[in-house]
Order: sequence, then C-alpha cells, then structure tokens
Amino acid sequence: MTDSSRCSRRFASVLLAVLAVSFPLQALAQRNVFNMPQYMETIRVNSFKVGTTKTHDKYLSQSPYMGTSFGFEYDGWTGYEPYKLFSQGRNHSDLCFSVMKNPRSGGRTMILSSREYAGFMWHALKYSKYDLLAGPAAMCEFGFLYNQQNSNNPFNIEGYIGGGICVDNTLRFRDFGYDMAFQATLYVPLAGLSFAPDYDEPYYYFYRYGDYGKNIHFISPFNNVAFTQQVALILPIKESRLRVGFTIDGIRNYLGGQLHMVVNSMFTVGFATRFQSKKWDR
Repeated sequence: MTDSSRCSRRFASVLLAVLAVSFPLQALAQRNVFNMPQYMETIRVNSFKVGTTKTHDKYLSQSPYMGTSFGFEYDGWTGYEPYKLFSQGRNHSDLCFSVMKNPRSGGRTMILSSREYAGFMWHALKYSKYDLLAGPAAMCEFGFLYNQQNSNNPFNIEGYIGGGICVDNTLRFRDFGYDMAFQATLYVPLAGLSFAPDYDEPYYYFYRYGDYGKNIHFISPFNNVAFTQQVALILPIKESRLRVGFTIDGIRNYLGGQLHMVVNSMFTVGFATRFQSKKWDR
C-alpha cells in the first residue's frame, strides 16, 4: 500500500504540472477530446514511459530488488460494425526494460518484458459524456530475466498465454474552460498456460531429457495473480491530443517453486491519433 500511495501522489503531481503548462496554450474549446471511434475508425496512442520496478524472488534473495524502468506503450481503440456482438476493439502492447539492485545483498538483475493484449468489448453504459465497455480479452505476457546470483540459470524466461477480461472507461468533462477526458482500463487474466521453470533445473536439461511437462502450468487467479491497470488524462493542445497517464502492472505466483513477484509503476506520455476521420468530432 505504501508503494501505491507514493505512486498516486507522484501521478497527481505530474498531472498538475502538465495542466499548468497546458492551460496557457491554445486549446480548442467546446470539442470532445476523445469520442469513441465509429465503424472502421481507429484511435492510436504511442507513449513513452518511465518509472520504477520492484521484484521479489525468494530463490535469488529473501529481500526484493528495486530499480528504474523505461519503455514504450501502445494503445488502440477500433470501432466495429454496428449491431454486431462487439462494438469496440481494444489493444494494448508494451515493451519495458528494468535494471534493479538488491539493497541488502548488492546483487543486480535486469528484466526485459513485453505484454500483448486484445480486448473485444460491448457497451455496458453509453452516454454523451461517459462510455463503459467490457468484454473478453486474449493475453500474452513474457519476460527475460538476467541475475548475478544463480549460477544454474543466470537467464530465466517466464510468461503466460491465456484469456481474461478487459474493462475500459472514458469520462468526458469540461473544467477550467477546457474539454478533457479521463480514461481507466483494467486487464485481468483468468485462465491459461504459463511457462515457469524451476530455478534448480538448468535449461539444457529441457533439451537433453525432454522434461518440459513440469514447467508448463495451468494458471488461474488462485495460483497466478496478474493485472494491468491504466489511468490517463487526455488534454487538447491545438490540433493534438496529449495523453498523460500512469500504468501499473504486476504478477505474483509460486509456479517455479518459489515466490515470484514483479510490479512496474510507470508514468506515460504520448499523443493520440485518429485514423479514417478528417476531424475529431463528427
């Protein structure tokens, strides 16, 4: 809870700083900054992100590693054909590199991770100022970890593929004389398969003995807790749409025989672009 509170305060400070810089600029008044895309329209947001990572793996150390992370994030919304089962498509992908150090042992570790999510959603609520969408999602997540404290497997690979749910909120409002939008998206995996090897078994044993079975695990919220939560504020700056946000994603399991936990807390800044539409508002 302490880490989450600190991240929330930092996010609030960043938003206030962005607002202070943005308001003197020429924003376009009386326009919706983020309408959901119509049929065959797509909104894309490419963002740079930077933040912190906390990793706790009890096989490597009884105390957690902490460090800095940076990477890139892509988000997309696509309008589907009206009167079909799903009205909107939601995509998220990211690439994150983290460098961490253990304050107690002095050991170091690095993680390169990626996530690919695709949500298929329908409107649960739809108003002029608010959209609530929910639906199933296909998910894939994997990561490469290098550490200095395990001679058997200095390189560790872990990931999962499965399905879950996606919930997406968009609230449009007007404040300080400017039209803005607030977004929140949550991805949660519910079932799938995970590759999580035991640290005590060197990887070349997989090839030599073909012992893959015990490293493939069926995952559920009972043995693999994972989530990706995004919140963002969209601001109009001249003809552009600036998206400032905060993304936190985490995973926690015992699939490799020991506690494995990774939490990323990242600030994001990017611009939104709408395709196949001449104007933002139709």
